[in-house]
Amino acid sequence: MIPSLLQYILFRAKQFLRVLKDIGIGHLIILFPLLAIAVLGVLQLILTSQGGLIAAVLLFTVGGNHWIRKDRFFLEQLSIPLTIFFLLEYYIICSPFLIGFIYWSKWTNLIVLSLGILILSIIKPPYARESEKKITDLFPLQWIPLELFEWRCGFRKNPLGFILLYIVGLIFSYYPITVPVVLLLMGLGIANFFQFYENKDLLLAINNDQKLLQKKTLKSLKLFNLLLIPHYLLFLCFHHGYQYWAALFIVSIIAQMMLIFAIAMKYKTYSFHSQKVHNSIPFAIFVGCLTVPFLWPIPVLMLIHFWKKAQENLIHHYA
Repeated sequence: MIPSLLQYILFRAKQFLRVLKDIGIGHLIILFPLLAIAVLGVLQLILTSQGGLIAAVLLFTVGGNHWIRKDRFFLEQLSIPLTIFFLLEYYIICSPFLIGFIYWSKWTNLIVLSLGILILSIIKPPYARESEKKITDLFPLQWIPLELFEWRCGFRKNPLGFILLYIVGLIFSYYPITVPVVLLLMGLGIANFFQFYENKDLLLAINNDQKLLQKKTLKSLKLFNLLLIPHYLLFLCFHHGYQYWAALFIVSIIAQMMLIFAIAMKYKTYSFHSQKVHNSIPFAIFVGCLTVPFLWPIPVLMLIHFWKKAQENLIHHYA
């Protein structure tokens, strides 16, 4: 039993390192301050929450991920019961919250979360193909235009992550920090959709009028804002004052600029002979400059430069 447990811990550690490698140094630099802000927001929520609301949201998040786990078959090959694996894993993941509940005497949240994890660990998730089919059936992606196939692939790869982020943004929109952070995380997540090149046939088939860059950018911005209209409206309802509205407007512009930059960067470096866009460092510089007001001209100039280069590169590939 002990060797299997150590083997599992080693496997999870390697998996975590692979995730960090896939994210890239540039994106990690961007995510660190956002995560720091999110931690402060979580601490505020714990201190001001009533009843078991925080525990319920956590259980909803953990439960959603539990249902779409893809490692059930692998875990069943080990000698430790699935329930013990799930119990240890979820208690470790939720340990910062459990410690916070104990420290600030939030006993209702502590009891609800502890019992919820115990019950959840007993439930076996479906096998990978079954869960993927259920998620796809529950949230079909036909409403996304075919030209935005990157959006379809991105949502299909991690549907629950975006759904949970979307719902959390709505539930906690009463707090001023929530919607801006959700906007930035959505912008980063959707910008990450444009990490892979399409093949030549697809490029030429759906963009035969040679206006690929303009069409894809405008449709992406339109879809991004349509999806976030509920968040915009709730923020405007809960937070009155020009300073709040100005802050939301600036954050929204920054999120959309990240999206435009990701599209421009993809087609600036587009090649029939490559598969993945390596834009972590330029993207980190771009976003880093956006966080400092007196450096804002730099990302604007970068965006103009990359846009022009993308147009030239696409003309070359259409020829």
